Amino acid sequence: MSLNVVFMGTPEFSVPSLEILVKNKFNILNVYTQPPKRSKRGQKTNPSPI
Repeated sequence: MSLNVVFMGTPEFSVPSLEILVKNKFNILNVYTQPPKRSKRGQKTNPSPI
C-alpha cells in the first residue's frame, strides 16, 4: 500500500522532491502551486516550474 500525498510547492527546488515521490510510487492525490505570474517587462506569463 502506498502513502497518499498532497504536494505543495512552487520554487524550482521543489521539482526534485516531487520527482522522487513519483519515482518511489507514492500516490500523489493533488499538486498545489502558485498561479502563473507576469514578468515585469513585456508582461509575459511565467508558469510555475511544477
